[in-house]
Amino acid sequence: MDQKEISDIVQRILQDGPQTQEGGYCLVRAQARREWSLRLNNGRFERVSTARERGIGVQAFTPEGASGFASVDALTVEAGREAMKRAMSLAEHNARLGAELNRAIYDASPLKAEGPNPAKLEFAHFSLAELQEQVMFLHKRLLNRSPEHAWQTSYRQVEDSWCIGRTDGTLVSYVVPRAVLMHQVTVRVQGRAKNALVQRSGVDAGLLILEKEDSDLERRGVERGEFAKQVCVAPHLPSGHYPLIIDYGLAKGLAHEAFGHAVESDHMQESVLGEAGKLRKGLQVARPGVHIIDGPLEGDWAYQPFSANGLVRETVEIVKDGVLQAGLGDIFSAHKAGMPVSGAGRAESYGHIPLPRMTNIRLLVDHVLPLAPTSDLMAEISQVRQTLMAAGELHDEGKHLLLLGYRGGQVNPKTGDFVFQCDGIVDVADPNLTIYQPSIFSGKILSALQAIRAGLGGGCFDAIGTCGKGGQSVPSSGGSHRYLLLDQDEYVTLGGEQ
Repeated sequence: MDQKEISDIVQRILQDGPQTQEGGYCLVRAQARREWSLRLNNGRFERVSTARERGIGVQAFTPEGASGFASVDALTVEAGREAMKRAMSLAEHNARLGAELNRAIYDASPLKAEGPNPAKLEFAHFSLAELQEQVMFLHKRLLNRSPEHAWQTSYRQVEDSWCIGRTDGTLVSYVVPRAVLMHQVTVRVQGRAKNALVQRSGVDAGLLILEKEDSDLERRGVERGEFAKQVCVAPHLPSGHYPLIIDYGLAKGLAHEAFGHAVESDHMQESVLGEAGKLRKGLQVARPGVHIIDGPLEGDWAYQPFSANGLVRETVEIVKDGVLQAGLGDIFSAHKAGMPVSGAGRAESYGHIPLPRMTNIRLLVDHVLPLAPTSDLMAEISQVRQTLMAAGELHDEGKHLLLLGYRGGQVNPKTGDFVFQCDGIVDVADPNLTIYQPSIFSGKILSALQAIRAGLGGGCFDAIGTCGKGGQSVPSSGGSHRYLLLDQDEYVTLGGEQ
């Protein structure tokens, strides 16, 4: 089903569907999604799967602002009308119960727009059998290059088509194509095991063609495998406070988990960046020259040009020159949180009600040190050391630790406490670049931001993942400069030995 067919269905539901009481309002979301997924383990396929999902979700509102929601697992006019009828009935029932009222959707400006499709190749440009051949070729090439390790390779290709229509005449549609190739390695040394994951994302199967030509992901996978071998036998780091360097994957985790969620408009009652339910605009959260930006990037893993409520998804300067400027506001909670609407509403599927969420969040610094390109991980870390020495950024005594990789973590947005994991640590103050076991990276959100003093290398914004909130999971991405430099801070700690 193409975008025009989906748009026609949404229009007909809104034009010819059952009517609510006079002055009521409806918001219709239609989605068609298809996915191919492959997984190999040491030369053999573990899984080859396909999936399709189609359906319609309807939010209905009474004139006073009581709402109801219903969805149906079918993409037809008749199914949409039935969902609308149920949603309207629920809205009127909720009004009688005295449910919380919200009329913000009535104030939204009408919009008719169609987003570009970033994909260069059709979803089925390669048949599933052809994809299996290509992914197997890449997997076996990796096994031949590094046969002493255990390797898993996964490939996932998704096409997500959306159309959102509203009673006011709004009709927006867009397609989000995604593809990702991943290699995971497991190494064992002296009875200890470590694993590492590398991934390369794109918009279509063209990324397999690129990988076949340049072997970039393969190279990075082998390098991370060798690094993991050294981590297996590396010493533990004494617990303490150190000057730090974090890679862009960990920087994305810091910006996303420890800061981005804290400025979403439905979190202000329980956020360290909120006060009396309002965003603390004007708060100095970092040094001048530090910026945090969230917004869609065409072709990105988390690309979304419009909100799931039918508004333009805006790029927001959350922090500018170290000062908290704005939050991520969806139409239903932004006003209450004291921030403008930025089209931040995202939904996992047609069966979910949108929540304010990030897309691509990046942490940037005005003071940037150049980093010469290299083709090897440890050579790059050596280049980091040389650059910092030339710029006078390395201390004469003590450790200066580079944290490599991002393994997730937890954040308490109310207190501002965060805990993250990395893959391993390198002391760049040591000419021998001594490697240490991974340690817990923890502290206070605002202390970590205040500690950022410089960036190293160009912008890297392709750190991808999945963001969970309110029982929904959506793609997330972001990054920073290749590395970020953080001063030693008493409220930012590396955990060290147990």
